[in-house]
Amino acid sequence: MTGPRLAHWAGVLGCTALPLATTACDRISSFDTGPDEAFCGQITLASGYRTGFTPRVQMRMTFDSSKVDSGEPPGTLTTFDAGQDTEPQLLTEASLRPIPPLSHDPLSQLEFGDGRDLNLIYAVSPTSPAAESALAVVSLRADDAVEVRLIRPGTESGDQAAPVGREPLFGLFLLRRQDGDCGF
Repeated sequence: MTGPRLAHWAGVLGCTALPLATTACDRISSFDTGPDEAFCGQITLASGYRTGFTPRVQMRMTFDSSKVDSGEPPGTLTTFDAGQDTEPQLLTEASLRPIPPLSHDPLSQLEFGDGRDLNLIYAVSPTSPAAESALAVVSLRADDAVEVRLIRPGTESGDQAAPVGREPLFGLFLLRRQDGDCGF
């Protein structure tokens, strides 16, 4: 067992359960952010990878791999839209909330595309309490970058626009480690 499968099973079984998992655990812990660093990046500009977001949206992620198997949120997501002055940002230090039943479902073994060592699925709550939650698919990549796919199906409203906070969302963000708070 090598590559993504080893990383996945190391996460499922815990870093102390298998002596062979040490390398995978070290790899996952390499994504930990310190107190003065974060993963930062912007949304993918191609419209096929962006629904419900402007091209100016940026994201910041903090991450603590020691909490991946604990049932505690292992990090946070914050978004910033440079052109948005009147409404609160979509996410403000939103916890990456584990979804407990996923640990018993094959979906927790999600693998897609080369170069993604581990894919994790979390729920995130928007800044506005009236807004619907979203799914965050966090991919820890072999090149030390992180991809975050933010997904919300939205509410069907026939011919009318969905209510604010209930619109469909899909955004693919490519994040890289930086010192500081990403400028927002």
